[in-house]
Amino acid sequence: MKKSFLAASFLFVVAALGFAGDFSLRLLPSYGVLLDNHPLNNPLSIGLSADIAPFTIRGRDTVYLGLQGNYVPLKARGISGLQLINGDIALGYNLTVIDRLTLGLEGYVGLWTVPDNKEMGLEGEKGISYGGRFTTYFNVIPELSLGAFAGYNTFYNGKEYFIKNVDLGLALKYSFTKGLFASTDIITVEEELQPIFPVFYSRYSETGFGKMVFVNNEKNDISDVEVSVFIEQYMVNPDVCATFDKVKRGDSFEAELTCFLNESVLNNLVAEKADAKITVSYKSLGKKMTYSQTVELQALNRNSMTWEDDRRAAAFVSPRDGTANYFANFVKNTVKDSLRSSVPENIQYAAAMFSTLKMFGINYVIDPSSAFTDNTGTSQVDFLQFPYQTLLYSGGDCDDLSILNCSLLEAIGIETAFITCPGHIFIAFDAGVPVEQAAKAGDCIVMNGKVWVPLEITLCQDTFALERSTAMREWKKYPKERALIPLKDAWQEYKPVGIPDSSVKIDMPSRSKIITGFKNAF
Repeated sequence: MKKSFLAASFLFVVAALGFAGDFSLRLLPSYGVLLDNHPLNNPLSIGLSADIAPFTIRGRDTVYLGLQGNYVPLKARGISGLQLINGDIALGYNLTVIDRLTLGLEGYVGLWTVPDNKEMGLEGEKGISYGGRFTTYFNVIPELSLGAFAGYNTFYNGKEYFIKNVDLGLALKYSFTKGLFASTDIITVEEELQPIFPVFYSRYSETGFGKMVFVNNEKNDISDVEVSVFIEQYMVNPDVCATFDKVKRGDSFEAELTCFLNESVLNNLVAEKADAKITVSYKSLGKKMTYSQTVELQALNRNSMTWEDDRRAAAFVSPRDGTANYFANFVKNTVKDSLRSSVPENIQYAAAMFSTLKMFGINYVIDPSSAFTDNTGTSQVDFLQFPYQTLLYSGGDCDDLSILNCSLLEAIGIETAFITCPGHIFIAFDAGVPVEQAAKAGDCIVMNGKVWVPLEITLCQDTFALERSTAMREWKKYPKERALIPLKDAWQEYKPVGIPDSSVKIDMPSRSKIITGFKNAF
């Protein structure tokens, strides 16, 4: 019997370790009171129970199966060296009344034996055993409970009742699932993830890339709940994105996934996969617990953007763009001594930028696979060029040219704005004159306390005058569907991005040609 019980115990434990439910061990020392005035007595005994709880009821009550072993020294006057060994299969139910109080009721049946005692000349006994036990547990931490129990046992040898007794004892219960294997009962019930747009990397600390909804399936309320995000490729340390003082058992909680990304994400020349580790840390019965899940994100290339909000393009307009900054200041320093007193200074610098870009060879190029006309107002991913790229490639579509021209003017201190109308985007710049002197700027837009001069930047190989007149005509064509978006305002929401490798060598037209082109621009 002893060998078969040990073999069964081994198989039971191996199965339990690979089981998805809860596996625990109980140590059950007890004091026994014999009934029926039996000559033998067993005041002290020790029991061990390995339990598997395959499912829960009411969210935190458990039904469990147990494999139990008991060692019971037997004593009587003139007799020593006897022991009763038995093994039982138990079926029990644990009812959690409150977070720290659980009541357990179980019944068990098994086999017992008292080996031969050759020294005393006593023959062994064996038979079946059965009984029950009621236990009250105090849940110290999720994996450890202390308790006290009262039980009844009967040992029958096939002819008569060998022993009947009542047990009073202590219970020490340890859950390997909760302790050794650090299992938690937080589950994810909903996740909504969006691609990472590198150009908006600074926004993700406030506006997340998605959300996740969790449920507290622990058997008790949890407290000090923190949800954090860590994307190893683009972060140094995890960032806490949501906190909750307390979450009741069975309740859900939602976290917007925000994080502080570093500038390394701007090195993405192509889209790539990124793993985000989402961690929920909390206290359960006073113990710090952690639940983690890894989700896969798509980190797009740094030129990607969507047009749900036209202000987003402002992130690509950067006065810090190395090549654009060089271009703009080269032109400004070249023509500054040739400015006329009769024309507002800002308009003259804008004309100088136009004429120099024309000589530089900038062209309007329609991108059939990524056009503002097709993508505006949608979540379709568009490809926008940074200012240095448009200079390097000598052209771009309407959004690329708008970004470049705004960057050049902003680099020399002239405020700019996007103008959007159905299917198109172009720009305007601050004429630099008071509203009451708007007539000095010619045909213009007076708005937001400024005098704005619009430019149709796609006419980059025509004339500065045609750029202005065409832009005014387009502005007047859509009185209800147009918008003027000052870059200064758009940057409050979409900060400008400086690309680390934006300083590329370009060949500027000669200073004499720039001055000649500038003089002929009017």
